[in-house]
Amino acid sequence: MISKVSPHLLYQFLMLGRFASVSYCTMEIPRPTKDSTLFDFTTATQSDIDSWREVSDTVREPGMSKAVFSLQKTRLFQRAVMFAMINPQPNGAGFAGVQTVIPDCAASYADSTGLRLHARGQGQLKYWKIVLTDRDQMGSMRRYDYEQKFLLYGMSEHQFEVVDLPFSQFKAYKWGKEVPDAPPLDLVKIGSFGFQTFGGVYDDYKQQGTGSLEVDFVSFY
Repeated sequence: MISKVSPHLLYQFLMLGRFASVSYCTMEIPRPTKDSTLFDFTTATQSDIDSWREVSDTVREPGMSKAVFSLQKTRLFQRAVMFAMINPQPNGAGFAGVQTVIPDCAASYADSTGLRLHARGQGQLKYWKIVLTDRDQMGSMRRYDYEQKFLLYGMSEHQFEVVDLPFSQFKAYKWGKEVPDAPPLDLVKIGSFGFQTFGGVYDDYKQQGTGSLEVDFVSFY
């Protein structure tokens, strides 16, 4: 059962086309099949969470942002939560994120349409992105990453959302600027996966403050 989405937000999404991702609020968890799951945080262990590392703007001298990735466990559910704080520069520059090595099984889904997240955002940060990095680019300060941004529409209602991110819409970026001559995304070559939020230095919107991204799972569709 799909809950109602604000007509105003739906109109913005359909008519303005600012984001390639498709997002809708849901009252039920559309659990993916085991074979199509990339990360299942409902069954993850602390060791799985410990394999993620922070990648934030503090790699640069003026950086002041922060990200923490944690496993939330209650008697009723379990999921991963990324807590973030964006302290941008005056021009909006700033980012906070976490990253891990992508599972080897990902390469076998190169023919899939894209990535699907079941997530919820809270706080002041509503713009997020997925960051994918080629193996031969990992660890390089001159690297470019493949990114796709998404806006969480259900934050005001504290609802979980299904976010679909087509592989065809991932673009190569270096320090926030698009790299037009980079080759298209090839999932077979990807070595790392990351969640990130940002200040919006090159965007027509800006954000700062604190927020969280709760994630049940990431799958292919």
